[in-house]
Amino acid sequence: MKDWRADYERHVSLGFSICNIKGFGEQERTLFITHGYGHMLPVRAREVFVRDESCFGLDWVETISDCPSEHSVNTAKLSAGVEGIPAAILSEYLDNHIDGGFVEFVDEYFDGTPFLTQMLKTAYRYWYRERTPVIRKCLKLLIAYNLTQHVTMVEGIPEEEGFLGKITDSTSKFCGKTVAPVMINFQIKDAMATMWRELQKEVLEQLSQLYSSVYTKDKLRHWPTIFMVAAILLSVWEEMQFDCHYRIPDKEVVNKFCHDMESTPVGVIVGLFSAISQKLPAFQEWESRKHHHLLNSNQAVCEALTEVRQHVTRHDIYLRSRCDTTFDRDDFDSLCGKFTSKLVIRASAS
Repeated sequence: MKDWRADYERHVSLGFSICNIKGFGEQERTLFITHGYGHMLPVRAREVFVRDESCFGLDWVETISDCPSEHSVNTAKLSAGVEGIPAAILSEYLDNHIDGGFVEFVDEYFDGTPFLTQMLKTAYRYWYRERTPVIRKCLKLLIAYNLTQHVTMVEGIPEEEGFLGKITDSTSKFCGKTVAPVMINFQIKDAMATMWRELQKEVLEQLSQLYSSVYTKDKLRHWPTIFMVAAILLSVWEEMQFDCHYRIPDKEVVNKFCHDMESTPVGVIVGLFSAISQKLPAFQEWESRKHHHLLNSNQAVCEALTEVRQHVTRHDIYLRSRCDTTFDRDDFDSLCGKFTSKLVIRASAS
């Protein structure tokens, strides 16, 4: 997956090359950028001069009531300042989404996607009780990946300034909002893409160590953490497959990417999880009163697994149908549950 660039590669060709930029203004101002989930990212901005000004248009797709609609708007001729998008500020911005409003983010962004919505909330609640660093890192990865695909907006601009980018299309859920300058949108996207890749690398390294611990003295001590991390990570990979289909026109490239993902990383994570779950009851059979001692009678673990049992039971038919699901361009949820269903169903069948 290291060579995968579908999340931002398209934007590289939209006139942002050094060949199209003639220069920058000397004065900088602070813009407050947001993805619309209650948090602000301060970005220093300056005017940019280009040869081809057609690059300042931004287009995006929204899905409301399962109906995709395309939108576009011209944006201000601004770029990030000399310091670019500082990694420390971007990291803090992502942390803010975890520390304030993660559940609301899940509700709004995933819009009720079966099982995934409930599972992410359970993972968050478990992290909140236990404060396990790798689960927090995985939640941060989830947010960073999804915000990489997301349009950015700017807040706090006086109406009289006439700042370009205001959305007037009443069919858009962002109607009345002002889209951030397209170059800044790309620069944030690029920085966010770098950050989620680094987070994914760290999560995979730590997940590998957790799996190894099961075969040493720790046995099932880290099983709950492994499950939560695996479930979040696989949900991100489901989205990655969708984005690969959606954004890459070469079907051969797409098919190879998806095949390689499913045969190695997904297969390894699901297979190992099934192996370490042999001495535990299936998720649908979990009873805290009866099984608590198997996982050190940890109250947070028991509460989380009780919730997971409810999710798996409620969505059993849906989950069992997801293994063979295929890409549908008009359904952003078409690949959701493809991998996570294997995690919970295979473990349930052990």
